[in-house]
Amino acid sequence: MNDPMVLDLEWLQGDKHHAVRLTLDDTPISIGRDPVNLLVLHDPSVSRQHAEIRLTPQGPVLRDKSSRFGTQLDQLLLQPSQPVPLPSQCELCFGRQKVTLRYEAEQHHEQDFAVWALHDLQQRIDDMQQHSLGALLQLSQQAQPLPELQQYLRGQFLQLQQAAQQWSAQNSLLQRLNTLVNQTQGYQVLLEHAVPMIAEVLGARRGFVLMPDKRRQQFQRHACWNYTPARADGQPEPAETLAQDCFERQELRLLTTPLPDHFGKSPAEPAVTGELAMPLQADGETLAVLYLDSTRPEGFNQLQETFCKTLQAQLGLALKNAITISRALCDDLTGLCSRSMIEEQITLSMEQAKRYGQPCSLIFIDLDNFKQINDQYGHFAGDEVLRAVAALLKTLARKADRVGRLGGEEFLVLVNNTEADSALIYAERIRADIAALQPQVAGLTLNITASIGVAGFHHALHNLAYRFIDCADQAMYQAKHSGKNRVCAHKPTKLQLLDTGSEIVKSGNRSSQA
Repeated sequence: MNDPMVLDLEWLQGDKHHAVRLTLDDTPISIGRDPVNLLVLHDPSVSRQHAEIRLTPQGPVLRDKSSRFGTQLDQLLLQPSQPVPLPSQCELCFGRQKVTLRYEAEQHHEQDFAVWALHDLQQRIDDMQQHSLGALLQLSQQAQPLPELQQYLRGQFLQLQQAAQQWSAQNSLLQRLNTLVNQTQGYQVLLEHAVPMIAEVLGARRGFVLMPDKRRQQFQRHACWNYTPARADGQPEPAETLAQDCFERQELRLLTTPLPDHFGKSPAEPAVTGELAMPLQADGETLAVLYLDSTRPEGFNQLQETFCKTLQAQLGLALKNAITISRALCDDLTGLCSRSMIEEQITLSMEQAKRYGQPCSLIFIDLDNFKQINDQYGHFAGDEVLRAVAALLKTLARKADRVGRLGGEEFLVLVNNTEADSALIYAERIRADIAALQPQVAGLTLNITASIGVAGFHHALHNLAYRFIDCADQAMYQAKHSGKNRVCAHKPTKLQLLDTGSEIVKSGNRSSQA
């Protein structure tokens, strides 16, 4: 049974401000337009049974109950029926109804470390008090130099101050990690933010996270911080060998006297005084290894076992949750949005375009002759090509754009706040960059091209993502039939334009009646 917690929720409906305080326990908080819900929202875009908030051992989670217009957490559209952790302060959007949520975050993992640090602090103060009282007693009985006691107390207070600063920084790190996991959209973003934070607090020189790639049957580095492998033969660095050994043994490695041949390849490079290899585990499974090294004189000598175990448990759980989110939102091979996720994003953009007049366009990309690459060089080469194209699309995408993989060699780029004419220019740049990509696979340079279709939103599409995708798909096939390696634009048929006109007429009638 989980300890209950209090949620504060606020929202505006029309010109009226609403605020409620609800207690969350083992009974979920149901949200919707139906009066039977614990939280009733009257906006028409809210479904009768829209979403629910549940309490888990890791904290509150939000789950969309396959609502019509979806649920957003800090502008991220949730997958239906997929629970997502709630940060202690966030903005929720049920359909178009925005709700601000706050609660007092309970610090689960960092609590053990905080209790230990407080106990250790109290023990040090007690020792100082006993020593001071004993020294004062001796002074009253015999003439003993007072400066000796002053020097001792000054040294003890300095050590106590340094220890308190270190504990404060470490406890703050645990709290920031707890907040970070609720603000990231996947494990790569989590690690890219977490590794520098941890390295800064621990005084590390460089670091990375090593994760197994089951598809390639090898380890991959992630979130490299000040770490650049020096070996050109492709063999793992000694640091990576230590991390792999830590992964296989599933045990934390804290070295204060590294082997002489471990480092020092360059005389100008400072000697490494400590190494930390920490397996990140959750539910009995080792997910990755965090590696850090230090060149400070004390290395990692000041690290306490309690803090290391707390950090290990918290980061492991955070990584587990982030991987779950990534699998739901991302394509496993390329890291782009999954098909279901990109379709949800398209539906949302179409709703915004139809209701508020914000333009959006869709770019459909199909790699030319991709089957020949698979047949001639194998599926591994094909996968490498898909990864290379995906990486290129990520670099070209703007902040408001969404890039997804439909499947096979087909990609989609959702271009928000952009008319079709501008999207055509964007698509031409994508086509040219793909043609210039020339990925290297097994020592071979492959030449690839793409046929691209562009479609702009129009009212006849309503809010149906498959119609929008189909329009861009038709334009892509026009590019294929026109000789490949080119961009074509979709032109709505007369029937679609008539449908659009009828929608405008209906909209005008509704406005005049209102």
